[in-house]
Amino acid sequence: MTPTDQGGAPGDRIPVWDLPIRLFHWLLVADLAGLWWTATHDDLALHFKLGYAALALLLFRLFWGVAGSDQARFARFLKGPAAVLRHVRHMVAPGPLPLERGHNALGGWAVVVLLLVLLAQVGTGLFAVDDDGMEEGPLAHRVSGAAAKLARRLHHANFTLIQGVVAGHVVAVLFYLVVKRENLVRPMVTGWKRLTFLPADAAAAASGGADRSGWAPRGRAALLAVLAIGLVAGLVAFA
Repeated sequence: MTPTDQGGAPGDRIPVWDLPIRLFHWLLVADLAGLWWTATHDDLALHFKLGYAALALLLFRLFWGVAGSDQARFARFLKGPAAVLRHVRHMVAPGPLPLERGHNALGGWAVVVLLLVLLAQVGTGLFAVDDDGMEEGPLAHRVSGAAAKLARRLHHANFTLIQGVVAGHVVAVLFYLVVKRENLVRPMVTGWKRLTFLPADAAAAASGGADRSGWAPRGRAALLAVLAIGLVAGLVAFA
């Protein structure tokens, strides 16, 4: 989307991230920090509980990416190579970036990469067994001992990949803030993006209230969250 000055005053806002996606984001950040801490301090009992929480969060994000708010849907922000290259050219060019209501073309694929490496981490953890065989994932008994040990090795190796992806995410946020003067953190806290101009479609959304924000009903988010939690609870109970 190319920004066109419509005469909007500084401080105008458009809705970007609804409450469910913001809760998902910050709960996942806290959960990942807890998973790292419990892994480095050998608190495997709590580590498994946080792993189940991570799986529930990731399942919810997948559901919300299909049936959630407009900006959160995969179909909305996953774009082809041409759009990605166009965004990269805007990144290296001087001046502000074109306005995006949600993820840009490059950031959308970065979200997919992050979700994939996190799902791989949780998935290998479900089948992993520790060195002495005292602690194991709920599905470890479904595979051979060799496969469970391989899952553990992949689980450890994939964590290094997660660290790299998270570091890249932080660097990108700082790049947008320092170089492009675009704060990506504030909208993930407040839900709204402040503008110095308003493109026509953004102006309509900003003046139309919550019903034109593209945000899905919170009741739908609650039902999908219950579904995600139920699936994880069933996995743990009946594995």
